[in-house]
Amino acid sequence: MTALALGGATYGYLYLRSLEDSLRALAQAGFSRIELTPVPPHLYTPGYGLFERRRLGQLFRGLGARCVSVNPSFTDLNLISTNTEIRDLTLRQLLANMELAHDLESPLLVVIPGRRNALIPTPEAEAVAVLEGQLERLLTRAAPLGVRVALENSPYGFMQTSADLAALVERLADAQLGIAFDCANAFMNEDPAAGVERIGRHLLIAHVSDTWRHRWAHTSIGRGEVDFGRYANALRGLPFTGVTIYELVDGEDPDPRLAQDLAELGRWGWTP
Repeated sequence: MTALALGGATYGYLYLRSLEDSLRALAQAGFSRIELTPVPPHLYTPGYGLFERRRLGQLFRGLGARCVSVNPSFTDLNLISTNTEIRDLTLRQLLANMELAHDLESPLLVVIPGRRNALIPTPEAEAVAVLEGQLERLLTRAAPLGVRVALENSPYGFMQTSADLAALVERLADAQLGIAFDCANAFMNEDPAAGVERIGRHLLIAHVSDTWRHRWAHTSIGRGEVDFGRYANALRGLPFTGVTIYELVDGEDPDPRLAQDLAELGRWGWTP
């Protein structure tokens, strides 16, 4: 069985530990590849200066770890908002986080394409046109900074499926643009294994956690209904050499569960 590289996520510790202690906890659990979510109270990127960035980089190196992706929280951000100020703010914050990724020597910025009002959604064609314009502005900075943009599937009523993302990435045809695929985000809309196969060579990073068919979650392995064996085999079937991030984000303390969860993921070939 070909091994799949597994990383951990700081996001699950957001209200439980400081960012520094979150990194220490992940390293102690065995993770050397870490996805950083720069959101308060952990980190506010626009106010995070050069000194703080250097200290954070030193902490990563001291723990024998590296930042493999920067994944901002999109609770407040929306690239396709009909409010121009919200769109512009979102783009500014994403550009700031792209610079943070560069400063931490992280190769990837994960980006949620946006969300539409569930009651009266922006027409699909208009939302896609706005997104493409936003991405073009974002991608002009990506190559100079050496950071690639990984668009993530989300359950927010826009760009929810692998087919949606793959079509957009192929249409824009930018070497700095690819896909982040999250099996828990996909589960209510499509089979995660089939989604991975559809994305193919565009996959830059994967996310794994458990969830239910009719209840969205990012919880411990075995609690939900995801078929991790099929998901792992689909990843192995691609020319994919990236990292799968175990995104355990459910409000509970990750620490007591990580050893058992890593053992379960190890059954399907994921190794930290």
